[in-house]
Amino acid sequence: MEQTLLQEISTFGRLLGAAFYYDPQAQAVKPILNFFRQPNWIEEWQDLTQADEIKTLIAKGLQQDLDEAYQYLFIGPNSLPAPAWGSVYLDPEAVIFGNSLVELRTFLKMHQIAFSSTENEPEDHFGLMLMLAAYLAENKPELLKEFFTQHLLTWSERYLQLLAEQADYPFYQGLSLMAQQTLQRWKTELALTVPKVQLYF
Repeated sequence: MEQTLLQEISTFGRLLGAAFYYDPQAQAVKPILNFFRQPNWIEEWQDLTQADEIKTLIAKGLQQDLDEAYQYLFIGPNSLPAPAWGSVYLDPEAVIFGNSLVELRTFLKMHQIAFSSTENEPEDHFGLMLMLAAYLAENKPELLKEFFTQHLLTWSERYLQLLAEQADYPFYQGLSLMAQQTLQRWKTELALTVPKVQLYF
C-alpha cells in the first residue's frame, strides 16, 4: 500500500471525520473551518470532479448558522433526514445499536483497537468511522481493506446521497460530495470489492 495514499487517508479521514462528527463550536472543528475559509483550500484536495460546486457550497454554508444545520442534520429533535449511523441502514429495524454495530465492535476487539468516546455514542457514526480509517492508516494499514469493505462502504454511499440532498444546508451538502468522491477514489486506489447488502433506510 503506497505511503502517499496512507498519508492521504490519515489527513483527509481526520479532517472530514471531525467535520461530520463534532459540533461546529467544538475546539476540534475550529481549525477545519479556518481551513475551508482559505481561498485556495480546494487545491489541496485530490481529484474532486465537482470541485467548483463543492467550493461554492462550502463557502455558502460558512455564511449560515452551522449550529442550526448541525442540530437539524445530526441531533434532532425531529427525525433525521440522513442518520449518520451505519446500523440504521444495515439493520432490518433501522435502529442504532443494531447487529452491524456488534460486528464492528467485534472487529475492534479482535484487533485490540481501543475506542474511546466522551459520549455514549455508537461507534458506527460516519464521522467516527472516517477518523477510525485515519487511525488504521497510521497504525494498522493491513486492516483498511476489511474495514472499508465490511464496515463502512456497505452503507456510506446511501448516507452521503441522502445528506447531499439537503439543499438548505450547503456546508454539509458540500462535505457529503467531498466524502463521496474521496471514498470512491480510495475504493479505486485500494482495488476494493464491496459486497452488495440490503439497506433498510
